Amino acid sequence: MKKKIIFVILGLIFVGLVNNNLRAQKVYDVISSKEPWKFGLRAGINYDGITLQQGSDYKLGYKFGLVGEKRLVYNLYFQPSLSFQNKGYKYERPFSDKGDINAYVIEVVANLLIKFGDERKGSGLFIGVAPYIAYGIGGKSRFEDLRVNDTLNYGIKEENTFSDVGMTNLDLGFQLAIGYDINNRWEIGANYYFGLQNITYNSNFKWRGLQANITYFF
Repeated sequence: MKKKIIFVILGLIFVGLVNNNLRAQKVYDVISSKEPWKFGLRAGINYDGITLQQGSDYKLGYKFGLVGEKRLVYNLYFQPSLSFQNKGYKYERPFSDKGDINAYVIEVVANLLIKFGDERKGSGLFIGVAPYIAYGIGGKSRFEDLRVNDTLNYGIKEENTFSDVGMTNLDLGFQLAIGYDINNRWEIGANYYFGLQNITYNSNFKWRGLQANITYFF
């Protein structure tokens, strides 16, 4: 119920910002969606973790991929992206076990942006909200059983990150973005993301994290 309330509030805020900006434009200043698409490259870093409150640590990762951008109307833009990412987290449960999770995923994001900058210079602040879908394609994770009296499982082992007994491949969620257009070619940005899917088959933990990136448009 709390999640639904948060999503409704975020949606209302975003719609309100769009509406206010549309009203601020004069009719004869309307900029249509006939402008061509822009395409570019994006690279950045991740700081990923999960919703486990105690015993988990965030890990640094990386991302790179492709991005497109299309003005819809006024200062409302559609900015989809496709990226390859390395992400993960660490955890330790005292006297039980600990793990170092390393995952490789493909992620698709459908970002809606509101830009507040100077169009003549192509620079200025922007904010955005986006749904995302990610699919795990590989990775190896390291686990250590700390129960010295359990001779059968005690010790260190390495397993595939995504498997029937490991993590689930599919992840769905949302991102909240903020950034700055330096000029018509360069853009820097950051986002907070929160997954809605359980990361394993037998837990209710979900992905959480921060991402920072730089984008170059051709």
